[in-house]
Amino acid sequence: MSLRQKDMQYSFLSTINSGIQDQVDFVLLCGDLFHHKNVTAQTLSNAEKGLQQFSTHQIPVVLIQGNHDAKLYKQDMTWMEYLHRKKTGILLQADVSDSTLFFKQYDKHNPSSHAGFIDINNVRIFGLQYSGQQTSDRLQQIPTAIQRVNDEFGKAEHTILMGHFGVEGHIPGITGGVSEETLAPLRNVVDYVALGHLHKQYSENNWIFNAGSLEAHDTREATWDLGYYITTITKENGVNASHHLSKRRPFYKIVFSVDRFHSKEGLLHGFKRKLSVEESSVQEMQQESYFQDENGMRQPIIDLRLKGQLHFSRSLLDINELIQLVEQATHPVKVQPSDATESLEIQELLTAIEGGREVIFDEEGHVNRDRLEQAVFSMKAGEDDRFKHKKKQVAEILFALKTELLSNENPEDVAKTLQKKRRQFFPTESEQVEDSS
Repeated sequence: MSLRQKDMQYSFLSTINSGIQDQVDFVLLCGDLFHHKNVTAQTLSNAEKGLQQFSTHQIPVVLIQGNHDAKLYKQDMTWMEYLHRKKTGILLQADVSDSTLFFKQYDKHNPSSHAGFIDINNVRIFGLQYSGQQTSDRLQQIPTAIQRVNDEFGKAEHTILMGHFGVEGHIPGITGGVSEETLAPLRNVVDYVALGHLHKQYSENNWIFNAGSLEAHDTREATWDLGYYITTITKENGVNASHHLSKRRPFYKIVFSVDRFHSKEGLLHGFKRKLSVEESSVQEMQQESYFQDENGMRQPIIDLRLKGQLHFSRSLLDINELIQLVEQATHPVKVQPSDATESLEIQELLTAIEGGREVIFDEEGHVNRDRLEQAVFSMKAGEDDRFKHKKKQVAEILFALKTELLSNENPEDVAKTLQKKRRQFFPTESEQVEDSS
């Protein structure tokens, strides 16, 4: 098992232990239990053993499927379905079609069959699996579907909706989230929205809660609050959700600008002075309790970022030499270098793309892949006379299709997305008349 796999396992197991110590009534896992679809036997076994600790303490674990939990092969069951059949967790998923959505009641006498909702004590929990570009449409169907359940089985004291989607506006540069306007109708039937998908912790209006990942998967995530919620819901006091930071490996970012150096020797001298300052800050970070394990302080992962205009030949910039200096100063388990220094070639690309630097660079001065792709799509669409007046809309369509294809969406759903976007941005005359009526 690699070091980072051990990190993920430690964070997972320590969180489970915290939940057991806090004597929670049930656990909600809102998708993406695994980071990749191709899960090793060892990883699956570790996950099972961890979740079974909840079963030992009679704590139900309720699951929904995320985009990373999808089937690797069409004929296979998903990992969440496997855990459900093994009675390690209770998998919830809505029954959906093109025009309807409904929730089937969980049958404790036949626990291996799928269900859309479950009642635990005085709480009714509904589950909406990852739905890609269909998420907004399905969310609009949920109030009716929940009301249908309440009419048949009686209204529960508290209602929770589990979902695997992001709410827009919480991560700069990330598009495709659900709007607050789309979620608003749910307020009439849902007391608490528990979300997965985005790895960053956030909440809205003491109603929507996204705990974030337990461990950082990259250096950007390492700057976020990661962890889990312990939530109490009572009739008298409503929702009281407390976010707890999870145990994780410390990441430390060293940003070094090359702008003022005109020789390799000068750069190395300046870099050593930089490290002499950063060393004490790394040690201070390691002393935070959530960065420690049972053996005390953990070695950090160093994110080394170079930026600025390089004033001498790139062939003289030896990244490995800089990495060795970082290792001597901070004793990390790993150094992750990122070279964002600019040369003449980068300047030419910025000139070609409309908006230049502000469009494709993030707030930390690094290329944002999503922004770059959309800028290139827009640039290419503008070269075609048919689309140049709506090039941004065309870029949005292409980006949405790319996202769905990379998520292994059903081809029919991809086609529906294309048809919907095409009608929205390029309606025919009959559609224009219909829309205006």
